[in-house]
Amino acid sequence: MAYPAPTHWLGDALAPLGATFGERLRFSRDGSIACWSYGDHSATVELGGADRIVAQFVAPPAIDAVSGQPSAPVYQRYEHGYALSRAGCERMVADMVAFFSGIREPRFTFIAAR
Repeated sequence: MAYPAPTHWLGDALAPLGATFGERLRFSRDGSIACWSYGDHSATVELGGADRIVAQFVAPPAIDAVSGQPSAPVYQRYEHGYALSRAGCERMVADMVAFFSGIREPRFTFIAAR
């Protein structure tokens, strides 16, 4: 499926990440999955159709009380993702900045552990 290419606004929408976290912010991509990480926190972003972006936010691993094994909590803000538009990307970036800065509930919903 072909997705419409974002116009010049994508760079502007992503700019707050670099401005806030500087050189400690890391970016990687594997096919259609993009990942930004800052320290032990990460945000994985993937196209969720022709007009949506789905993002999951992963916190640093901790020892699970039941299994005794390391487990990383995964959060999400919107079940159906963000609109693939300037406003949707700006909302997603604002959530990434908040998450990387330590904000969790009630802004984000715990959805899984890895």
